[in-house]
Amino acid sequence: MIANARSLVFLLFIPAVCCLSACNRSNSPSSQEGDAPRFKPIDEGVAVFWDRQTTENAELLGRIVDDFNRANEGLDIKLVHAGRYSDIYRKVTASIYAGSLPALAVAYETMTVEFVEAGAIVPLDSFIDDPELGFTDEELADFFPSVIETNRFPEFGGKTLSFPYTKSVLLMYFNRRVLAEAGIDEPPTTWDEFLDQCRLIKSRTGKRAWAVDIDSSLIDGMIYSMGGELLRGRETRFDSPETAAVFELIETLVREDLAYQNPPRTYNDQIALSNGDIAFSLRPSSSIPYIARAMDDPEAWGVAPIPQADPENPRTVLYGANLSVFRTSVEQQRAAWKFIRYFTSPEVSVRWAVGTGYLP
Repeated sequence: MIANARSLVFLLFIPAVCCLSACNRSNSPSSQEGDAPRFKPIDEGVAVFWDRQTTENAELLGRIVDDFNRANEGLDIKLVHAGRYSDIYRKVTASIYAGSLPALAVAYETMTVEFVEAGAIVPLDSFIDDPELGFTDEELADFFPSVIETNRFPEFGGKTLSFPYTKSVLLMYFNRRVLAEAGIDEPPTTWDEFLDQCRLIKSRTGKRAWAVDIDSSLIDGMIYSMGGELLRGRETRFDSPETAAVFELIETLVREDLAYQNPPRTYNDQIALSNGDIAFSLRPSSSIPYIARAMDDPEAWGVAPIPQADPENPRTVLYGANLSVFRTSVEQQRAAWKFIRYFTSPEVSVRWAVGTGYLP
């Protein structure tokens, strides 16, 4: 099971921005879909796409955009690196008040909710169902259901207000050499096995087994894998026995010097894993290409589901951003959707997944 952490993933940087729902809207467009005015495009001549990808991922995305533009009849897509997610949120917020928006932008679900309430988002259902530009039932069924569902908003009538883009699942990466040094043949499948193996690694190699990357999605995934949940209706579940078990496990690992905290916003744990200094790293599937490049031997490492309380009912967390189309001109909206349709086609989706580690 892949669970969605829609309500929590964005909390790390929401306090640093001015939420549209909390700001004075006296100068904002109407929030009612039927009478929301169209916003002026930032650039009438192209469909601007605000994104956050960097390094190799940005280069690959740029090539995909170029291929689309060569094959497309209509407005070109102009890819613009607009900073981190929080930067893009601020820029879209400011652009809504200025009355001028890009054609599309990367956005988490919580960001999209804010933009919808400001009347800035175009529902995509009419595009999805369009006989010329949309998907057949067979094509739509080819998407992972949970990935599609994260883009349908019950609070807005179940409309599709964004579309999947950079989705990942939490995985466990392991160094086979370190495991072998400790006399371990296979990575753990349960959290009890994980703790036992961490103790063996420390006693037999002197190495701490895991560099813990402090991240909301890591905790969410561990809670799910313990059989817990984050929300029940509008009630948070952070006082549940399953959530307590997560923090008790981390406390035990740190107290026994089996794990240590990875410096925030770094990838030092991936370096430590590739150097054989630790045995485990829990990171999203999008880390696969980076760890593959860091390891000198493809046989020296592997990837597995995160440990589970019940391996017969495995669960992890689905997280990552989507693409939102803004209420600018019909031509801009059409170009944005045509790019989304192209990007999520089987051929391009596989190309993106292989190059980045994001889910196809």
